[in-house]
Amino acid sequence: MSQIKLPRTMFIRMFTSFTLVFICILLALSYILYVNFQKIGVNFVSAANSNALSQISYSATYLNEASKTFAISLLTNYRVQSVMYNAKNDYEDIQEALEDVSKLKNANQFVHSVYVYNGTNNQIYSTWLQSSNTKDSFFDQGLVTIIDQKKQVTRGKFYPVLRKIPVFISADGKDIDSNQKMSVLTYIFYEYEDTADRVKGAIVVNVKVDYLKELIHSLSSSGKNEGSTWIVDQNEQLILGNMEQLSTAETAAVLQPIQESGKDAFFSTTIQGKKHLITYVTSEALNWKFIHIVPYSIIFQDMERLGWITIAFCLGVLIPGVLIVFYLSKKLYSPIRGLMGKVSELPRFPSSVENRDDIGYLNDVISMAIQQNELINGEKKTAFFSRRLEFMRRLVSHSSDDCPPDLQSSLNHFNIGLLADRRHFAIILMIDRYEQFLRTYSAADQQLFRYAIGNAAEEIASRSTNNCAVDLGDEVVLVLEASDESYEKQLRDISLIIAELQNWIQSNLKLSMTGVIGYSVKQLQDISISYQEAVQFSKYRFIFGQGSIISSDNLKHMKTDDFRPPLQLEKTFDELLVYGKYEEAIQAYEQIVAYLNHYSYDIVISYLYYLAFNIYKRIKEIELNGSTTFNIQYSTFVHMISRMETIGEINAEFHVLIRQIAESMLESKVNRNQQIVSKVIGIIESNYMDKSLCQDSIALLLNLSKYHLGKIFRNVQGKAIAEWLMDYRLSIAAELITKPNTNVAEILDRIGWENQNYFYKMFKTKYGVTTTEYKLRNTSSKNKVYENG
Repeated sequence: MSQIKLPRTMFIRMFTSFTLVFICILLALSYILYVNFQKIGVNFVSAANSNALSQISYSATYLNEASKTFAISLLTNYRVQSVMYNAKNDYEDIQEALEDVSKLKNANQFVHSVYVYNGTNNQIYSTWLQSSNTKDSFFDQGLVTIIDQKKQVTRGKFYPVLRKIPVFISADGKDIDSNQKMSVLTYIFYEYEDTADRVKGAIVVNVKVDYLKELIHSLSSSGKNEGSTWIVDQNEQLILGNMEQLSTAETAAVLQPIQESGKDAFFSTTIQGKKHLITYVTSEALNWKFIHIVPYSIIFQDMERLGWITIAFCLGVLIPGVLIVFYLSKKLYSPIRGLMGKVSELPRFPSSVENRDDIGYLNDVISMAIQQNELINGEKKTAFFSRRLEFMRRLVSHSSDDCPPDLQSSLNHFNIGLLADRRHFAIILMIDRYEQFLRTYSAADQQLFRYAIGNAAEEIASRSTNNCAVDLGDEVVLVLEASDESYEKQLRDISLIIAELQNWIQSNLKLSMTGVIGYSVKQLQDISISYQEAVQFSKYRFIFGQGSIISSDNLKHMKTDDFRPPLQLEKTFDELLVYGKYEEAIQAYEQIVAYLNHYSYDIVISYLYYLAFNIYKRIKEIELNGSTTFNIQYSTFVHMISRMETIGEINAEFHVLIRQIAESMLESKVNRNQQIVSKVIGIIESNYMDKSLCQDSIALLLNLSKYHLGKIFRNVQGKAIAEWLMDYRLSIAAELITKPNTNVAEILDRIGWENQNYFYKMFKTKYGVTTTEYKLRNTSSKNKVYENG
């Protein structure tokens, strides 16, 4: 058979997958390297900027300390103190003091100018152009306002105030350009205040802001520190730098994180559409923020070059990597290709590969192989368990002729953990209410329930001894290996196993189960004997009830002598039944059942059939007499009770039967009494004229006892026969009285009444008037009717 050519789709997929994985790994590594380089670059630049800002902060702090030292040196100069506090000073003293101040100023290049303020005479002396003016005419009115209002100054405190001072355009200091001002940091120091809380005297030192700019420029190197530097005081007032190009939102984006953090750090933000790196440090001495802002584009100038180098490196690695992937794919695909060629030559597997690739072909082959293997294994397993079940059924149902060694060999073959030469019990596990169970569940479900019961029984019993459960179709039999304990002790242990199993079945399967324990047999080959005995014991579920555990111990009290029917109880029960006395008949039936309680199952069930036959015979006799009809079929009733599992269920059916008969008898009795009463009334209506008509004569006509007749009539009509007869005669007399030409004597004769006086008395008692009044009243009423037409 020629080898089939299969497409190499799997090789293409392998090569494509490996190549994509290699490219993804290469790109991921490149990206990780580039991102790390960016992070390293940002950290490096931020560290350099932070270092430069720290140096600027140190220099600014040094400038602040130098300014403070300079001002203190002026305060200790007695000439300066004299100019600052004396009300009157000579011109020479003022000049000498200003020369001393000028010498000290010239020694400190960062100082722009020095003012000496005398609050006593309101004079301000300036080293700038050696001027001396009153407070009102002093050129730097901004300082005057600060001193007068004591803005941003505190006695004994020394810290800078950023402000602008006028710029002179003439050498004599008289002409000022109002459009030009110079930024300075002004340090104002004073120690005393007068009684009006005004500054008594102060030293004012103006420091050049340009000095800070030159200092920042000298500390900022080219390259990474390119950008702009700001100095902001604690009130977010700009000391140095240019914020004019930034919007309010961008300024807040820079200053707000710095204000919230308060520590030295760096972060990034967007300014004018570009990403910037913000680095800042804080001076604890000045409480100033030194901020450096540099665009990311400057930082990553070298990084972009590094990125191109990385891309070039990746491209250089990609080509040899693809070649290596191709080689590895070919090596890995080679055995698969050979396997496919061999598989395609097998006769039982598909050889057509149209519209399929090599992976689909292998998938079909493997799936088919698995299905065939599962089918074979399933058939073998099913056949094995079928033979195993049939073996155990045959062993339980029929005696085995095999010797113990041969039987043990069969047990081992079917993996049954029993020992053939040991004693064993057969235990029947019967599902209660079996008729309902059959109606409720399908055959497959019934088998599943029995399988579950058998598995649970094996698991529970395996804690104590070897066992095997067998499904016999209608019931499950548990073959249990006996122990060396006494027989009574073994029965107790087996009862505990059955009780636990009953609880499990009730909780999980919602079923009730009865367990029946047969006698133990010496060898397993005789287990059918134990099973047959258990079958006989199982009949006694009829007496002990559903959910019970039945063994030989439960049957010890059963009577084995000759059975003598309870004839007197039968007679009493029959009489009560005939008279329709339901409650008394039920009690009599219960006494009969109690009498049967200690007899064997066969005697009890036979007698109950006999009792049912007697009841049926009695109702047939009643029906033949024609007085009552019963819709009861003996065969239907017997068939119904034959399907009952317990005597309690049969008792319930007998109760229903007794009630039905009693109600029918009672109804028949009522109908018969109605008929008798109707006959009595008919006799009275036909023979009321007969003076000898009475209860005795009526009873004689009906062939009944006068007492029984009187009782029946009173129960139906609520009055005696004599009373009813008298009322009827009085009603006839009242009708006759209203007729013309009639007298009482004639009326008495016509209605069969003998005593005239008694008649008058009873008439007035019934109608409330005498016969004469009754006649006049009823005659007058009739005449009125006639007169009215």
